Amino acid sequence: MVIGIYPRKSVYRDNSDSVQVQVQLCKDYASIVFKGQNLDFRIYDRDEGFSGKNMNRPSFRELMADVKAGELDAVVVYKLDRISRNVREFSSMYEIFQQHNVSFVSVKESFDTSTPMGRTVMYILAAFAQLERENTSERVADSMLSLGISGKWTGGKLPSGMTSIRKQIGGKEHSYLVVDPETIPRVKMLYSLILQGNTITKVERYCRDHGIRSQTGKFLNTSQIHNIITNPVYCQNSREAYDYFLSLGCRMPDPSLFDGEHGLIAYGRTQTATSAQKVQEKSNWTISIGIHEPVMSSADWIAAQKRLGVNKMYHSAKHDIGILKGVLRCSCGSRMDIRTYQKNGIMFSYYYCRTMARQGRKSCDSDYVRVDKVDSAFLDHLRSLRLNPSGIRLQKAAPSTFDADTIRAELKETERSISNLTDALTQALDTPAAAYIISRISELDKQKHALESDLRQAAKQLQESLSEQESEKSIYESICHLLDHFDQIDYPGKLEIIRNTIKDCVLDHETLRITF
Repeated sequence: MVIGIYPRKSVYRDNSDSVQVQVQLCKDYASIVFKGQNLDFRIYDRDEGFSGKNMNRPSFRELMADVKAGELDAVVVYKLDRISRNVREFSSMYEIFQQHNVSFVSVKESFDTSTPMGRTVMYILAAFAQLERENTSERVADSMLSLGISGKWTGGKLPSGMTSIRKQIGGKEHSYLVVDPETIPRVKMLYSLILQGNTITKVERYCRDHGIRSQTGKFLNTSQIHNIITNPVYCQNSREAYDYFLSLGCRMPDPSLFDGEHGLIAYGRTQTATSAQKVQEKSNWTISIGIHEPVMSSADWIAAQKRLGVNKMYHSAKHDIGILKGVLRCSCGSRMDIRTYQKNGIMFSYYYCRTMARQGRKSCDSDYVRVDKVDSAFLDHLRSLRLNPSGIRLQKAAPSTFDADTIRAELKETERSISNLTDALTQALDTPAAAYIISRISELDKQKHALESDLRQAAKQLQESLSEQESEKSIYESICHLLDHFDQIDYPGKLEIIRNTIKDCVLDHETLRITF
């Protein structure tokens, strides 16, 4: 039997059982549950520090890939919440186990998934694991919210131009934000540039041209500039600010506290998503009053927000133009956007490199290229592929490094050597040669496991090769469908087909390179 062992150390607690301890306990338990069988253990132990609520874990993905490939007979965990803390995701995972006849065993809970009662208990325990995680998260959020409402700094990355101090109030010491006189001028300069009518992109270029960098020494990008301009921490706590945030639906403190003497703090602006910080709706913000001095008057801060709104409306005007939107890249590696404008009643649209537009031609020497010209070249290329499907270039995987026939021959020879040495050992147990024979058997056994692993990799690569043939057929059918029904398919439909078909599309000046 091939047993997959999945250990994971808790991201919340330092006193949870170590990965090594979990592995040993799982091995011992599996030896009892599957007594009398030859057990081959595979350890998936690279997820230490990952949260149980995150299913995008390296070893977990590897485990599920091996389950789907039919390489495991059972999966053993020390405790149910090591592998999942979400009922829906656990149910989906277990369904895959069942589809591939993989048993699931938990050491701590000691249930048997081969019986209806065992499966019921398992789902109940999964539900409690999720409830425990959600209650823990809720208690942490409530504590942070309580601190945020009182104007205390709840931790995290400090806003640009700010620092924190420890201050004792009411017998307890807490962190508070204060303005850093050395770095705050950079923030004031960014607000000044926006209020002068510059777009964020122009501000980014200005900072690069004048060597203005972030506190970490890197050039400021548009995302960082936008985050600074929209952060209420720089806004004066005047009544005008109170009315502004109240109109946005923010949770507000007593209006009598808005005396114009301090800055604000917004709690709940972002929330950690699967892989990044997700900006929350303003109705989820909680506005509180800090102890720091205001950086910008409320009138200027609000004016900057409105200025951003004007810029956004101007630059985000959406046109159903450019079938390569979101797919096309410049030869420098940067994404190509579309710029559209009208002149004398005629609309012009161009693809352009973001790096060139932001950093200038010293960074990228590409030019603005008309959208209709690039799109026509792209469609002409698809028409040629329709006539000659062999021209479809898939983004190939790395060439196979495994020869399955050679590996099988070596594996067969290794097993024969182990068998011969085992027979010889029975005749030489009481001789000096026994130690050498045992050592040699141990070496060959390691070699056998390595060859078996190589054989599994060879099987995977063969499957990937067969999948490539199916992919080429699917791509060809998509190309034909797009060309045959181009006028009937709406703009979002065209984009979807192209994005699902094209792996890479690079514009090198006026030459297109397409990979599927």
